[in-house]
Amino acid sequence: MNNTSILKILFGFVWLGVAACTWLPTNRSPQENSGLVFYANPDPLKGRQDVYNSMARAAKYNVDIEGNNLNKDIGEKPAMVSVDAMIDDVIKANIDDENKLYQASRVLEYAIIYAVANLSENKSYADNYFYEVAAQKLALQAIRSHQNAWYASRNIKELDRLHRKEQKIVANLDAKEKRVGSLSDAEYDYRKNQEVLLLKISELRNNQQYLLQDYANLVKGDVENVDLEGRRFYELDNFDEDYSVELFQEAAVRNRKEFALIKEKVGILPYSQVRNHIITRYPLISRLDVNGLKVENEVYEQSLYEKAMKISRDLMSAVKDTKNIQIGNIKYVPFMENAFDKLGAAVLTQSELDYQLVMLADANYDVALRAENELKKELNRIEKIRHPRNEDKLSLLNVKIALNEIEQHQAKLKAERAEALRKLYFDAGLSPLSTTLLKAPVKDVAIELKRSFNKDLVTMLAGVKDPIDVTTKIVKNQDKGWAQKPNWLEETVAKGLPKKEITVETTNIKMLQLGSYLEKNNADADWSVLNERFPQLKSLIKKVTPVELGGRTWYRLTVEGNAQNLKEICLSIQNAGFECLPK
Repeated sequence: MNNTSILKILFGFVWLGVAACTWLPTNRSPQENSGLVFYANPDPLKGRQDVYNSMARAAKYNVDIEGNNLNKDIGEKPAMVSVDAMIDDVIKANIDDENKLYQASRVLEYAIIYAVANLSENKSYADNYFYEVAAQKLALQAIRSHQNAWYASRNIKELDRLHRKEQKIVANLDAKEKRVGSLSDAEYDYRKNQEVLLLKISELRNNQQYLLQDYANLVKGDVENVDLEGRRFYELDNFDEDYSVELFQEAAVRNRKEFALIKEKVGILPYSQVRNHIITRYPLISRLDVNGLKVENEVYEQSLYEKAMKISRDLMSAVKDTKNIQIGNIKYVPFMENAFDKLGAAVLTQSELDYQLVMLADANYDVALRAENELKKELNRIEKIRHPRNEDKLSLLNVKIALNEIEQHQAKLKAERAEALRKLYFDAGLSPLSTTLLKAPVKDVAIELKRSFNKDLVTMLAGVKDPIDVTTKIVKNQDKGWAQKPNWLEETVAKGLPKKEITVETTNIKMLQLGSYLEKNNADADWSVLNERFPQLKSLIKKVTPVELGGRTWYRLTVEGNAQNLKEICLSIQNAGFECLPK
């Protein structure tokens, strides 16, 4: 996402409530779903409410009804409904996604739940799995809603103060008109514009009030006399970017119930095997990733979106094939294995999306801060005018309103970031929410949630037996089209992904270009993989050459040698699915 599009969001910003979008298959009423019916008689909402208490209430008091609603989306979905139709339904359920990666995340989540619903034949396992998924989703929604409501409760007071102050100007002009019978054209114009801005302030205030009501509906209580704690989000704010996405993916393989199901049905599915499946079948994002691109880059964003959507479709199609193809009463084993391979790939991609959404929220927040600083400079400039004209006063109020909109957007980004970070841990299999826990009083559920937040990272790091090999990101079956053009990465970043593959005819070969990178260490890492995979490269002269293009330094990995050997080696590399550009 570029800065221009983000700034459009900031200045055209209208707050909308965020509705939960979850899927939970079950063929029973809520009363029959494990006997946990809490929504009918929730405990009163009183006292100081921190985020953990909000999460506990949201999960405990909504999970039964949510499960019954979700049954209609998956459990009662007719078998003839196509994969594309199901995905379209998921997308239409929330058309207000500000970023397509959130849409991809919802589709991928749906695909995983759909797969488990149809591949699991153990009723007890399925009941616990779906109950916990629903509870996690409600808890995540509470993180965002709590932070939004906390900010709204304070911002409403500020908006009311600003409205009262500016309303006095209109009141004074009204009184003058009544006293003298008329106003000047300039005064009429000033009053009209002032009234428009006052209406804008009222709209902002109403939107904030809506967020408070949204929170009240979620936690089943009256928030009028409740003190929301939100200045510190505790572990929700803490994240070390040294913890790679692979760390969370490894934890998912160890802890997620989907991998327990895979083990039961087709055997152990190692992390390395799942990673290889992703790299082999979905190579584009891996190549962009190893070259140092980040999620705020539009090419990376689009590539990750397409990868997640493709994995979702592939998984759901494989599940439908498994259901439709049987020999006697036994599902055909190769189709089962294919479906579970894709389920593992979907779970790891879910962690990847979670991780990148945390990064995206950070990047968007930085953009919002820069926009805020520019407006504060403008505010300071206008306030220093010694004898402001009416247009200066209107400009000042406009800037104050714009600042409030940006601050609202910053609060929203903080809430999204906190939710995305906790989802990253949940999707690594680190969640205390269970049928047993939600039978406990709200205060005990909240205590366990807070305790788990403190121990999750320790649990995850302790489970890592060997250092994670980041070179597994290198693509082993790269497409041979757009990625083999001269300067393919530079052009991809500048122009986006081409619609058609382009082939390059080259004669008089003097060298081979094996890659183009934003970081030199990635060129070295790629060379190590290629050199081991293709021993014939050892006889050639390797060079890593920095090139300045578009104001950035790129590192091209090339080899030189005998022309005939180069042609044969390049053909071998291409046939293996790697990038090789003869020059």
